[in-house]
Amino acid sequence: MRLTRKFVLMLVLGIMVVLTVNALIRVRREVELFDHDTRRDAALMGAVLAHDMGYAWRTEGEHAALSLLRDVAKKSQHVRVRFVTRDQLAAAKEAGLTERDLAVLDSGGTLSRRVERGDGALYTYVPVEAVAGRAGAVELMESLADERRYVRFTIVSTLIGTLVLILICAAMAGVVGAIFVGRPTRQLVEKVRRVGSGDLTGPLVLSQQDELGEIATEINAMSERLAAANQRVHKETEDRIAAEQQLRHADRLMTVGKLASGLAHELGTPLNVVSGRAQMIVSLESQGDQIRQDARIIVDQAKRMTNIIRQLLDFARPRTSQRAMLDLRTSAQQTIALLTSLAEKHRVKLVLPPGAPVIAPVDPTQLQQVITNLVVNAIHAIANAGTVTISVAAEQAKPPADIAGPARRYAVLRVRDDGQGMDEHTMAHIFEPFFTTKDVGDGTGLGLAVTHGIVREHEGWVQVESQLGRGSVFSVYLPMEGTSP
Repeated sequence: MRLTRKFVLMLVLGIMVVLTVNALIRVRREVELFDHDTRRDAALMGAVLAHDMGYAWRTEGEHAALSLLRDVAKKSQHVRVRFVTRDQLAAAKEAGLTERDLAVLDSGGTLSRRVERGDGALYTYVPVEAVAGRAGAVELMESLADERRYVRFTIVSTLIGTLVLILICAAMAGVVGAIFVGRPTRQLVEKVRRVGSGDLTGPLVLSQQDELGEIATEINAMSERLAAANQRVHKETEDRIAAEQQLRHADRLMTVGKLASGLAHELGTPLNVVSGRAQMIVSLESQGDQIRQDARIIVDQAKRMTNIIRQLLDFARPRTSQRAMLDLRTSAQQTIALLTSLAEKHRVKLVLPPGAPVIAPVDPTQLQQVITNLVVNAIHAIANAGTVTISVAAEQAKPPADIAGPARRYAVLRVRDDGQGMDEHTMAHIFEPFFTTKDVGDGTGLGLAVTHGIVREHEGWVQVESQLGRGSVFSVYLPMEGTSP
């Protein structure tokens, strides 16, 4: 409606200017016509009186002429009539006559003068021809009070008429603006707000064939294009998420394959114990309480193998992202227990220094996958015997330039190895999918790419420090609060 008000206001202002100018011209014309008529009537009356008075003067004498003028003056109600001599004209200050005005009268011309003092008056002088030349002039003095009352009436009536016309035009402009501008504009605004909020349904229908109708048509077309684009983006997003999930699952399965050889040793020992005790029971070597003890040992070893297999299956099983407040140190301890066999096979010692719990909102399965990938890479980076140190702490840190946000508290998980280290070229590409420095069959290059993606989804980042021959440090920064699941 603001546009309608502006439209009506500008239109009314334009009409007001036009009508005001027209009213001023009309009033001015009326005043000029009234003044012209007044001057003309006074001049005609003065000419008649001067002619009759001059005739009476020449035929009957001065007394008859003046008597004639007095009779006329008595009968005149609105005009004061008198005779003034040449000397009186020269001395008259009431009408403000000048020598030039007297010269006009001496030449036989008629003279009119307006005096604005008080109510104002119009003085008209017509020379009188006597026997011995011009004896003087007939003076007609008419008050301007009637003229001023007429002018006031004309101004008031014109003003009222102008205001009425302005109000009528404003009402018509308001109705027209509301129908053809206000209502369609309001519908356009509502449609744009719906589009802005993501509601692309319900086309906008405007029956008028003008610019607003064209805008409505274009908005409808834009909404259709946006709806189609949203569908494409939604599908592409779903496909991307599915692909990422597949990559992460493939990475977990690959890690499971690497763990298989280490777990074979872990399972081999309890299997040998179970087999030996079972043979002793079958061969009747165990008697009495010994049988019960062998059976208890078999049960304990079976539970041990079951826990190992369940832990491996839990790691390999795909799950949806479900974040919860979790102690990163506990997750690191579980991962170390899972990877101990693999580390021992490569003569690598896994160390987790003691420390206080560090709680952060994370997905447990995804965090375990991150720690597993970093630790497995650290194990493979050590050619001979070495140590991989996993530490967890809470630090105040500021995100890098590509992650907006102020400095705040972060849970930091570091994986440090004393392996071969990396050069600058390798460090620049380590988070790219399928980039690997391992031999064919030892890796796919997905581990660090998946790790980087998971950490970014948690609104964190991975910082890498490495030198050739001096090992590497991978630091994972995860927000300790304010992360939306």
